[in-house]
Amino acid sequence: MMKYNLLDCTLRDGGYISGWKFDDIVIRNIIKDLIESNMDYIEVGYINSVKKYSGNTTQFDTISRINDFLPPDRKNAVILAMVDVEQFFLKDIEAHRKGYVDGIRVVFYKHQIRQALKLAEEIKKAGYKLFIQPMVTIDYTIDEYSKLSSLIAELEPYAVSIVDSFGYMIKEDFRKYFRILDNLLEQSTVIGFHSHNNMNLAFITAQDILEYNTKRKLVIDCSLYGMGRGAGNLNTELIANYYNLFFGEKYNLHLYLELISRYIMPIYKKKQWGYSPYLFLTGLNHYHPNFACYLLEEHQEVTVEQFEKFLKTIPLEYKTKCRKPYVLEKWEEFLKKEENEC
Repeated sequence: MMKYNLLDCTLRDGGYISGWKFDDIVIRNIIKDLIESNMDYIEVGYINSVKKYSGNTTQFDTISRINDFLPPDRKNAVILAMVDVEQFFLKDIEAHRKGYVDGIRVVFYKHQIRQALKLAEEIKKAGYKLFIQPMVTIDYTIDEYSKLSSLIAELEPYAVSIVDSFGYMIKEDFRKYFRILDNLLEQSTVIGFHSHNNMNLAFITAQDILEYNTKRKLVIDCSLYGMGRGAGNLNTELIANYYNLFFGEKYNLHLYLELISRYIMPIYKKKQWGYSPYLFLTGLNHYHPNFACYLLEEHQEVTVEQFEKFLKTIPLEYKTKCRKPYVLEKWEEFLKKEENEC
């Protein structure tokens, strides 16, 4: 692996748009072409042992289920799957064998740290490259993140990602958390960055990371056409082109554009993602983007001005905790209050 690397998560993060519904042949073709394009890491989906598997999805019920979708020749690509501590358990771990995914990425929130680290420990023991992904990195104070990083360092993971779940981290934020990881992790551990585009900062921050003065290997998450929840992610085609321009030709842009044309644009025409002023407001005020997504799913008539006022009624302790019934309930309360004030 080179110093700077890319990780395509279209089939995993893009699943938030499609409900993880991709035809089996599409899954195979995307993986195959990403490998051919010289993508460094490919995240092929979630392993969700709670949900019944019925095919044509990137939510797999077992680790070994993914084998059928992987080509014999992976070139230099590292194949990953993600697990959520509420959907994948210690009993679900299968010992790594030839043909399996190379690594597993463990994702978790602050209140799930103990559970997640135990799962991560066992995944590494089973022979997988261990990737750690604490969600909403900026939700941790410096002291909290330092303590977490010390616990993670004891596992000696393959990689740890800084995660901009709500799309408002600026490059200085990345550097702040990077320094903590850089001081505590083994030098062999890769540090990654996963971004969302609520404030159109993903590409800017990624460029800064590619110019970062460090000896450590770095990996940047991206997805085809930025496909992902809400405002979406960093575009694979954009960051790959930037890399090619400044670090030498490596990634095959033609293959990315073919994949976008064949498989991603048809999804986009049915359900769009990307920057919007509503998601800008969630990022600006440091609220979960689903306050916008859930509300607009049911009330497309909501104006930007109304939404800005609505966010101010949400208690601070709930700004990162978002459930659809809660959002809709608070919206009804907001409307009644507006009516009474008129």
